[in-house]
Amino acid sequence: METLAYLARQPILNRNGKIFAYELLFRDSPLSESAVIHNGVQATAQVLENVLNNIGLSKLIGNHKAFVNCSREMLCDNLFCLLNPDRFVLEILETVTPDEAIIRALEQYHKKGFQLALDDFVYTPETIEQWAPVFPYISYVKMDLVENTPKNRALAAAYFKAKGISILAEKVETEFDFQECLKEGYDFFQGFFFAKPELVTTRKMDSTTAAILDLLKKLKSESSLDEISRAFENYPELIHKLLSYLNSSNSFKKPLMTIQEALNQIGVDHLNHWLLLLLYARPEMGESPQSSPLFQNATHRARFLENLGKAIDPKSDFSAKAFIVGLMSRMDALFKMPFQNILPSLSVDKDIQEALLYKNGRLGLLLRLADAVELDLQREILACSKELALSPDLLTQCIHDAYIWIMDD
Repeated sequence: METLAYLARQPILNRNGKIFAYELLFRDSPLSESAVIHNGVQATAQVLENVLNNIGLSKLIGNHKAFVNCSREMLCDNLFCLLNPDRFVLEILETVTPDEAIIRALEQYHKKGFQLALDDFVYTPETIEQWAPVFPYISYVKMDLVENTPKNRALAAAYFKAKGISILAEKVETEFDFQECLKEGYDFFQGFFFAKPELVTTRKMDSTTAAILDLLKKLKSESSLDEISRAFENYPELIHKLLSYLNSSNSFKKPLMTIQEALNQIGVDHLNHWLLLLLYARPEMGESPQSSPLFQNATHRARFLENLGKAIDPKSDFSAKAFIVGLMSRMDALFKMPFQNILPSLSVDKDIQEALLYKNGRLGLLLRLADAVELDLQREILACSKELALSPDLLTQCIHDAYIWIMDD
């Protein structure tokens, strides 16, 4: 079996709400309680590099930087010398003590061109004194909003910016936190707020969104093109959009006039991607889907849950429902509406509703697992995997395949 590294990623945004980088979390399996490096550090590093190359770093993070967590052992064993310093930021865990060995290691990484970050920093006179010897090598300090008082948070921003060090607010959970950090001059932001923004409206979903979801479910249920064609006939607006999209490419000798012609030309995979983009390009989003971390997260979740669904129950439509659950799991944030207002407007099964509203049933369990993987909650990953009878290898493979799929275009 191919050796894989387990990867989870979380976006880091700039002051304009655009993706600046991703934090990548490495483990030897999704159920591991500790970091990927134990023994044979050099061999493990080569495996890690191979996995990133197999997925393709540009597919995983685009043109952005990757923040990677570094334990003491990783730093002292020179693990990251194999990685590209232009693409990776080495994030020093809060468990590391800056003794002479660590200071030498950070100096060497800095000389090799790596940017360095301090993780979960707590601003006190003691920590400032303790870490002062490494500040010349540090490019980013990540301030834990939970562990720091508002006063210390503001003091830290002024202190580090005066040293030319960018400051990043992590564990940003509310819009108030975000706005306060903006005022204080924070450069970058990371946290649950950006994955699930505050819900502020009660707008009604329109029929086009429901239609797109219906067609996506039919695609994932492997319906025939005839069945999909008949489904399209219920949605004239989508037929018009699809024909306009294909005819605008100017690649056909004569204009396509019927939905049957269009479906034969576009193919199932392309149609699936077109519907995804159409869904998350709804006017409510207010931005292009490709630049939205929520869009990327929702589409990755959809594929991840679909993979798990096929592994758990390959003979029913469970994987198709799992795909829709993953896809819709960020819809409250994308459309700034609670699920209680969204679901009555959409034709989705009761078990899908139960999963989205309460995380009940097998679909709800899959959603809990997706949350745990993204937040690196090892105990919850273990509990959900055990209940779903998922092996570490199978879970790792599903995660790996989902990253490749969503970034492949």
